[in-house]
Amino acid sequence: MENRIYGILRLLLAVFIIALSSCAKSNDKGGNQANSDVFHLTDTLSGPYENPKITEFKAFVDQLDSADVTSATKAVEKYKQIFTGQPAQLCDSGFVVFQALYDSLEQNLSAMHQNDTTNYEPLLYNDQASVSKSLKDYRKNLQLNGFKISATGGVTYIEQDRTFVARSFYSFVTPVMKDYLTELQKENKEGFAIDGAITISPRQLVDRIIWYEKFIPQNPDFVFAENCKSYQKAYLTYLLSGYENTQLYADEETKDLSDFYVNAYDYLISKFPDSQTTQTIAPYYEALKQKQTDKVNALHKDFVIKGKIYNLK
Repeated sequence: MENRIYGILRLLLAVFIIALSSCAKSNDKGGNQANSDVFHLTDTLSGPYENPKITEFKAFVDQLDSADVTSATKAVEKYKQIFTGQPAQLCDSGFVVFQALYDSLEQNLSAMHQNDTTNYEPLLYNDQASVSKSLKDYRKNLQLNGFKISATGGVTYIEQDRTFVARSFYSFVTPVMKDYLTELQKENKEGFAIDGAITISPRQLVDRIIWYEKFIPQNPDFVFAENCKSYQKAYLTYLLSGYENTQLYADEETKDLSDFYVNAYDYLISKFPDSQTTQTIAPYYEALKQKQTDKVNALHKDFVIKGKIYNLK
């Protein structure tokens, strides 16, 4: 399931116990957070009391079946009923509640899909003429309720369809939330990795990191700010440490860098010379090029200690 992001990134962050698997009620996805400030009286920025409309929506969502795909559309319909005409910041808080349900649905639907003995491979065929009606109906039901069937290595799985989110919520939420969701939709469409190998280009990886580097300080009170920090940290970790079958070194013994990272570092430094990411990467890259293994290890350890990246060891 490496080719998701909200999929793949949720997987990344789950690996790091950030739960961007964001699944069900995690803080990263902004589920039922302990900090009620997210659901304050008037918007998402101030006020100690939960807005009654948020309370109403949460109560409705709580009684939905998080293993029933139709719960997504039911929640969307209720969201529109409650939040039409309301301040966009309040709509942001309502979306946080929906996202927690959406993540929980994805987790549960995926588990049921994987435990099902039905052969779903025909849905991947170019020729759909031979696909049974029951399989087509299954796929259609998922699509109508905000999910889609994807595959990696011939194995099918269920993931969120971010275009469903765009259709359902963009007209309600703040420009900041829309920017964030648009970025997630873009990353989800591009993917990240398949079978342990990064499938996006070096430039795409760098561009994602820089996007978060710019977005986070511009929106410090954003409801998904911590989520953004987790995404950025995960991406930066792989840029500095390598990723499974996309290893940092083309040759571990000679310490020759792989072309993927040479291209990524060169692009970063030339395109974003004043970025914080470049400040971090430049001395590290130089040590890598000089094959100064002790310095490379020391810098990498320092990045981990300072919380810039995750420790994959």
